[in-house]
Amino acid sequence: MSNAEPTPQLIPQPRPLTRRGRWVLVVCGAVIAVLYALVVHFYNAEGGSLTYGGIGRTDATGLVVTIEPVDVVPQTDRVTLNVSLEAQGAGIVDADQALINPMRVLLVSSLGTQEVKYSAGELLGRFETVIGLDGEQALYPFDNYQGLFFVTAETVSPTSIQGAGAVRTVPVGLQSDGGVSGWDTIANFSDGMVANAAGELDLTRSFSTRVFALLMLSLVIVLSGAALLVASMVFTNRRRAEVTLLTWTGAVLFALPLLRTYLPYGPPVGAAIDVYVYLWAIVAAVSAVTLLVVAWLRQNRAVLEAAREKTHGS
Repeated sequence: MSNAEPTPQLIPQPRPLTRRGRWVLVVCGAVIAVLYALVVHFYNAEGGSLTYGGIGRTDATGLVVTIEPVDVVPQTDRVTLNVSLEAQGAGIVDADQALINPMRVLLVSSLGTQEVKYSAGELLGRFETVIGLDGEQALYPFDNYQGLFFVTAETVSPTSIQGAGAVRTVPVGLQSDGGVSGWDTIANFSDGMVANAAGELDLTRSFSTRVFALLMLSLVIVLSGAALLVASMVFTNRRRAEVTLLTWTGAVLFALPLLRTYLPYGPPVGAAIDVYVYLWAIVAAVSAVTLLVVAWLRQNRAVLEAAREKTHGS
């Protein structure tokens, strides 16, 4: 019987923390802290909002239209808006804020024209509309969208002609309010009160959404890369093939699609992240499982053959 001391690798011992190891821990901790600070600092529950142009500070007579985006659907290139109406100046509403004459508001976008009518004596209110967007969702998380719309308003005042009325255009002024969670909104509006007010909404993913998405993609790369590295070492006989490794790599293969569902406001399958990252991560995971299976079969065959030769030799 041999009295040789077992190799240290067969008896696991706590590895001493070296100076280099401390620096690695400090750097990793600093990176995590910076990423966390960036995501939290730039996170906004209502999304960022910035307005250029619009009605501004004015007492001019007309209709003040407040545009509030409430939902963005990149899959259908549409954004839902809450449109609030308020009259400003004399000649449109009375002392009780009721309309003196009937009013018609038209909102035109790439999806068509929406008409909202108010009768005389009725209070102006709020309505919901959907406008079309122009963008490319496949570029997630760096996709952005633009939506253009026009707002006009007119009243019908009674005249001496029986059954007819005089149509009068009401100047319109635009302003914005609020935002959509996970999106930064830049609104470009016509200046002041105009007969046909134009508005353009530029919607981009918020900075926190982009950072979190890139972090998730980095984790996917690390996870699939680790599985492929371990499988390569086993396949080249640098490590022993074990059933637990097969279980682990199989779990990685099923975990990758699940991790994709955690992407904030993630796109459907087929986006750029799938072509550049996810497809290859799944290929790496499948390759890892295949290499481990081949290595396990080969190593166990060698063990069985050695056991058979030993039995026949005895």
